[in-house]
Amino acid sequence: MTSQMHEHRNKKIVHVGKQLSIAAILFLSISLSSFAGNPAEKIPGFRGVEHFMSTFPQATGIVCKNKGEFTEVNFTWQGMKLAAFYDLDGNQIATSREISVDNLPLTVQLNLKKEYAGFIPKEALEFDDIDNSLSYYVTVVSIKTTYLLRVSADGSSSVFKKMKN
Repeated sequence: MTSQMHEHRNKKIVHVGKQLSIAAILFLSISLSSFAGNPAEKIPGFRGVEHFMSTFPQATGIVCKNKGEFTEVNFTWQGMKLAAFYDLDGNQIATSREISVDNLPLTVQLNLKKEYAGFIPKEALEFDDIDNSLSYYVTVVSIKTTYLLRVSADGSSSVFKKMKN
């Protein structure tokens, strides 16, 4: 691959990554039990159908949403509610799943307790992107404020979105 192709691909990944971060907010704020969209095989132009079906062969409740630059597939697999994200060429670019706050890594829990004393962690989403960069989106709540935090696997966090209660 030429350096121009690598540069173009990296720019595309960064662009899609930003959109996926927005998707993470939507994923946390909408109950996964209320899927809306189309089954994977009925999305016009969704090139990732075969890849999805081979990766998650026993998936149920499959619902796709075309988000313009990527396709989001929500489904249940082995009892877990998941979302998989595919680029326009049908390549998987990320997966995410709801997890219990108690199942966050210990370093993440300890850093949240230290950095956000007085806040209560309420929801967590595990997010694994194309580079196998594992991160978490955690909603923490205080009396006055709610934050959606992006937390890396090492526990470092940044405010992704601030909301008033």
